[in-house]
Amino acid sequence: MIKISQAIKNTKRFTQILKILSKNGFDDILKKLEKQGGIQLPVTKLNNNIHLSKSQRIRLTIEELGSTYIKLAQMLSTRPDLISLDLVEEFEKLQDKVTPIDIKDIIPIFQEEFGKELEEIFSEPLELLATASIGQVYKGKLLNGNEVVVKVLKPNIQIIIHDDLEILKQLAFLFDEYFKEYGISSIYNIIQEFEKSIKNELNFKLETMNIIRFGELFKNDERIKVPKVYKEYSSHKIITMEFIKGIKVSKVDQLKQHNIEITHVAKNGFILLCEQIFENKFFHADPHPGNIFVTYDNKISFIDFGMMGTITKEEQRVLIELISNISQKETEKVSLSILNMTTYPNDIEINDFVKDMSIIINGYMYSDLKDINIKELFHDITIVISKYNISFKTSYYLFFRSISTIEGVGRVLDPEFNAVENMKPIVSRFYQNQFSIKNLLSKIKEFPKDIIEFLDYSPKDLKIIFQMMREGKFKVELEHIGLQKMEESIEKSFNRLTVSIIIASTLIGSSLLLLAKTPPLIYDIPLFGIVGFSTAVVMGLFLAYYIYKGGKL
Repeated sequence: MIKISQAIKNTKRFTQILKILSKNGFDDILKKLEKQGGIQLPVTKLNNNIHLSKSQRIRLTIEELGSTYIKLAQMLSTRPDLISLDLVEEFEKLQDKVTPIDIKDIIPIFQEEFGKELEEIFSEPLELLATASIGQVYKGKLLNGNEVVVKVLKPNIQIIIHDDLEILKQLAFLFDEYFKEYGISSIYNIIQEFEKSIKNELNFKLETMNIIRFGELFKNDERIKVPKVYKEYSSHKIITMEFIKGIKVSKVDQLKQHNIEITHVAKNGFILLCEQIFENKFFHADPHPGNIFVTYDNKISFIDFGMMGTITKEEQRVLIELISNISQKETEKVSLSILNMTTYPNDIEINDFVKDMSIIINGYMYSDLKDINIKELFHDITIVISKYNISFKTSYYLFFRSISTIEGVGRVLDPEFNAVENMKPIVSRFYQNQFSIKNLLSKIKEFPKDIIEFLDYSPKDLKIIFQMMREGKFKVELEHIGLQKMEESIEKSFNRLTVSIIIASTLIGSSLLLLAKTPPLIYDIPLFGIVGFSTAVVMGLFLAYYIYKGGKL
């Protein structure tokens, strides 16, 4: 039996969470806690929202629980492969209502990180631009006159989130199976993934490194503007970067007023993201309209590098194959590619999954390219995936999310924008690069190294295999996929063979009757012989016709 740790039970935060759960009518959870967790339940007056659905009450509860839980729910609102669609709709309504922290509480962080007062860094008072759950964003001017944006982590936010995560993990471990009734599958794994994500967000040094790496990849590209980072005024709690003078892509009227070609912006923004994915394998994973600016000299500028995606060479190859199979209308291969992008168990019914997914894929494959909406396609795919209680691997999910988000930006700027058409040249260029002399020489250069690694690891792997065989733990699992077409082909072949034998037998028998002149005779020709011979010829012609047309007998 799992018990809630005494350290957690003694915190005021845990007591507060219990009261909020009780107030919103989650008695079933509280009773389980009382029974299995050894918890003394608080007495709380119920809210008047008991008539609401479970999904609505979950949303209201999360709003009361505060920033950590709101961030978790907002993350889940983009993951219909992990939670029910009802919850997705409710979580999309969540807004992080945060009261800004006074600047006097921010000043000590600068003193702690850089040993300087604000006046020793900035020539003017900092101007608050935005406040969020974990930090605040200011505009400032350095002593040298350069305008900057300053992101500052809120005081004690790491301690607050750490405590919330500890409570969440213990509750998730206790209620992992139970939460499936609420449309949330594998809550413990979700919390673990969220913990990694939020810890990365809490370390601004990682975001600083992301900006620098991104800038290096595009330093010679005239299409894009990457903000400069001021390392001397950046740490794990503060980022100081160049202030981008431009217009958000969502403000279409302003873009037009400044004679910025919005169709050009739509195409360039999409192509730049595709290049990040298919060429650099390092991409902006949250390219919503608020995170993309257009400078007054027509350059695209991505901001907020807290959420970045990375993919391996193998994942890159899988994505390219998926797009290639879609363009070639290979429905079964597309469905299997999607399955391989998920965390599917060994006992999944693969043929059923392929059939269900093929129905969705076919609906898009045989539409005009201009009518294909990636966001809608991704949504329909996740419905099938959630039906089988599986989810996308993180890197693939970030890919689909980024592509569908930037497609939405493109359609806002240009209603005629077509993501699939704009993606095709990039995929084509990828294949050309794969078979270029430079790439082939690079692979040849790596070949000796691969051989050495193979020779180094093979004896160890074989030893493990033989050990498993001796212990009776070695198992070989065979799985047949796509045998239906082969069965049909074999059946068709046997049918044709059978008809061919009948035709041959009829021809031989008729020929013998004709030679023997077996009565009855018509004009000295055996009647049965000529009828059998004619029948065999007609059947032979029909067989040849059907073989030519590729039909079934």
